[in-house]
Amino acid sequence: MFVEQRKSLLPKITKPHSCSDFRPISLTPILSRLLEKLVVRNFIYPALNDPFIHPLLTDQFAFRPTGSTEATLISLLHHLTNLLITNPYVRVIALDFSKAFDTVRHCTTLQKLSTLPIPDNIYNWFVNYFQNHSHITKFLGQLSQPASINSSVFQGSVIGPPLFIVNGIDLKPVHSGNILNKYADDTYLLVPACNDHTVSDELLSIEHWAEANNLKLNISKSMEMLIFASTRIRAKISCNPPPVLGIVRVDCIKVLGVLIDESLTFKAHISSACNTAAQSLYAIKILKAHGLDSHSIFAISSATVVSRLTYAITAWWGFISAADKQKLQAVLNRAKRWTFYSKTSPSIADICAKQDIKLFSNVLFNPNHVLHHLLPPEKQQVYCLRPRLHNRELPKKLNSLVTKNFLTRLLYHSIL
Repeated sequence: MFVEQRKSLLPKITKPHSCSDFRPISLTPILSRLLEKLVVRNFIYPALNDPFIHPLLTDQFAFRPTGSTEATLISLLHHLTNLLITNPYVRVIALDFSKAFDTVRHCTTLQKLSTLPIPDNIYNWFVNYFQNHSHITKFLGQLSQPASINSSVFQGSVIGPPLFIVNGIDLKPVHSGNILNKYADDTYLLVPACNDHTVSDELLSIEHWAEANNLKLNISKSMEMLIFASTRIRAKISCNPPPVLGIVRVDCIKVLGVLIDESLTFKAHISSACNTAAQSLYAIKILKAHGLDSHSIFAISSATVVSRLTYAITAWWGFISAADKQKLQAVLNRAKRWTFYSKTSPSIADICAKQDIKLFSNVLFNPNHVLHHLLPPEKQQVYCLRPRLHNRELPKKLNSLVTKNFLTRLLYHSIL
């Protein structure tokens, strides 16, 4: 299949200095994108839910049905709090792959695609799609010679992102007990204290995998954070474990837009969200002074202020203090006083409660949901004294952190 694609170069930084500071973006025709959507929905997504393939993708939350940044954070915190039950601390290593979307090799991706249960004619269509792609640059009215493209996922296309996660289907931890959480190329490695000696092996394995897939693990941009089970345990450890060679150790990591600190209080994230929302309120105030109507103001306020305050709220709501909840609500109250937000609209707590129930119901009743495998097993009930939202076993409250993660919080809340 030959599809004409126009390409643009967008700067990745404010002041680009070299070619590597630009990102090529493919502009694919609409008819081609519609065809790609049909192929992805009818063949790729069903293949990802295949009983043999689905277990291999339980650590990947991007570019698939029910996947989201919120689900990634819920899974990360779920694994983290459960590891802290039996370990004094857990290493969280945020890995950085240099230009992952631009360098992933086509032949490697197609080889892994061949392992999926898709018809041969559809696989041949994919092969044909990736063949004979070239790039021409126009500058000052002059055209360059065509350059063949045998890597990248064609970011302007529909099939590129799903095939990127197929390419990472074999990226797994080497040692049992270590956990990988992936959202596209954002990869987070969790290593509990009992597996401290395996960190080097894990990073070496990831580096070898990256080389085999024409990617590069950028150790200098990767970060590490230690999370302790409690402040009491941290005080007992006189000397912190040594940092991983070449990886900087920090006390706060930004995971998909959410700041996670070493004590899991999310104070840095709350402060950042409130400051950003306050800036948006000031911008809306200027728009109102220039004559913007009330309906548009409400829409902008919901899209900026409310969405910023509640971004991924189901993942971190159980971890924050009552004071931080009041801090979030204070920003929303200011929007109400300034008539930017309806006085009858729900509070932050009400918004979270609604999103909690909606997401938990989706996880509970959809076996193909990316978080469904984290649910405890079903409980065989002999007596049915009152209706319950779920029939799952209740996890033991072995420490205070476990009770704060999303699934445990909702499993107990749903029986009240």
